[in-house]
Amino acid sequence: MIVTTTDYNSSSKVINEFLKDEWNELNEVLVNLPLHLKASDQKGKQGTPIFDVVGTNNFIKEKLVEKGWINSIPIPSNYSFLGTDIDFGKSGALLEVQFSNYPFLLNNTLRSELLFKSKFKVGDIETKVVIIVTKAHMFPSSNSTLYYEQAKHQLNAMAKNALFAVPIRLVGLFEETNKRIPAIWTKYTSKRYSRKISKQKDIVIEINRRKRSKIFSIEVI
Repeated sequence: MIVTTTDYNSSSKVINEFLKDEWNELNEVLVNLPLHLKASDQKGKQGTPIFDVVGTNNFIKEKLVEKGWINSIPIPSNYSFLGTDIDFGKSGALLEVQFSNYPFLLNNTLRSELLFKSKFKVGDIETKVVIIVTKAHMFPSSNSTLYYEQAKHQLNAMAKNALFAVPIRLVGLFEETNKRIPAIWTKYTSKRYSRKISKQKDIVIEINRRKRSKIFSIEVI
């Protein structure tokens, strides 16, 4: 993957000073993340390739846990109204892998702010930075799911109005266009919400952008 970042509230400075190793670990995982795809089951898109959230999450989880990141960190009970857990954390860094519907970014930002201001600890170290990983708009995906460009617009507006103080690094996952790239195609046991793999194979794809359009398509070679 091609990794792009946008920093808020001096997150770059915080990472370079306190969390350089942790960022390098995460960046290594994301750069080596294969593009995971599956067939869409949505009306009008059935069978077409879309971004596979489950396969992507599984890869990121496996590789980060190998590097000592804590998975599924429980949210304190007094903040349980904002969710049950945080995706990952290590040495003062909280990590949210956000491929869900776009309104969840606001939830992530609010609870990150609360945890930061309450000095929530990750591995006995107070929260110093929050990293949010998103996919680029170039990947066809399920309707209403968040993409990097959209997340950037939301955080820019909030930052402009000083709605959060927590240092945040927004991460976008991109790929090259008009070039053959490897990918992993996964078929699940049921069309919707299944996490159980039925079949998985390596494929080669090409991502193309329609002329005079913001719409991308994926062609399986």
